[in-house]
Amino acid sequence: MSFLENLKLAFYEKKKVKGPFFAKEFADENSQIDDLERLSIKLKEGEKKERIRKDIQLLKAGIKGEKNVYFELKNSFIPFIGLHDIRIEQGNYVAQMDYVIITNKFILILETKQLSGNIVINQDGDFIRVLKNKYGKIYKTEGIYSPISQNQRHASILRDILVKNKIIRRTQVISLVVLANERTIIDKRKCPRNISGQIYRYDQITEYLKREMASKKYKDVDVFEKIQFDIAEFLIQNHKPVKINYIAKYGIAIDDYSDTVNEEKTEYRIEEEKPAGKDLLRKKLREFRLKKAREEQTKAYIIFSNSQMEDLIEKYPKTKEELIKVSGFGKIKTEKYGDEIIKIMNEN
Repeated sequence: MSFLENLKLAFYEKKKVKGPFFAKEFADENSQIDDLERLSIKLKEGEKKERIRKDIQLLKAGIKGEKNVYFELKNSFIPFIGLHDIRIEQGNYVAQMDYVIITNKFILILETKQLSGNIVINQDGDFIRVLKNKYGKIYKTEGIYSPISQNQRHASILRDILVKNKIIRRTQVISLVVLANERTIIDKRKCPRNISGQIYRYDQITEYLKREMASKKYKDVDVFEKIQFDIAEFLIQNHKPVKINYIAKYGIAIDDYSDTVNEEKTEYRIEEEKPAGKDLLRKKLREFRLKKAREEQTKAYIIFSNSQMEDLIEKYPKTKEELIKVSGFGKIKTEKYGDEIIKIMNEN
């Protein structure tokens, strides 16, 4: 490619954070749910299968809550770079984050909770869940683990990792817990102020962000856009999704499988599930993107962003003529990467 063509590509792909930009988009698909549903089909009815069903329901409720939060963020008109579902490790420390919001003032870690019942936070900062029947009568109260403590720990781990890797120096990493169930009511009347300011309903996120970004404590802070993208790129490259051994987790043995499954196996052994369908395609596209980014000494999102990758997977182009219709793939990019991308699509 000529110098002029490279210059044009750089110009067309230049990013400006004028509103919400997700470098790692929210996705309804969840590999844990897929794995559990595949496993559940193979099992006999019983206690272990019932546990799996309940875990699937909890995971789906969590995704619904994260989707509510994503809608609010995506329609906030606030300039930031967002990432959904990021997990990073350093030594023995792990930070699992539902959302990372990178602004020019601070980095915000969002923990979403799809809690049922009403939540009361008392004067000691304890979280108490209150469950009522359809007549409004309380039938159960129970203490729950503070999500604030958990998320503050993740924020501290993230900041430590970013500082040690010389990605940031003084940028603040702050924590917010978001209750994503539209029916949940929070009672913070007796709650300590330092805790009250760290937990909100999902429909209050936009106002929280606007108020926090306008706060006087950040008046002299203005993180360069390049650094914001460097942070996002570092998190994407170092994201390490966990692979759960469900056989061990649920204590599944040969006798737990249905007769149909056992009859199909002449020699019984449990194998690790291979990535299938869209997950496998997504993996191949990420590998291609990273390879090209290293070859060209540029950022991976310059090759194509996560949202463009999802559109690529959704439209599934098999020719260059179809590829050019995918979001972010103009004539220049299609000519540059088209042959290799089409090969990936046709092989999957």
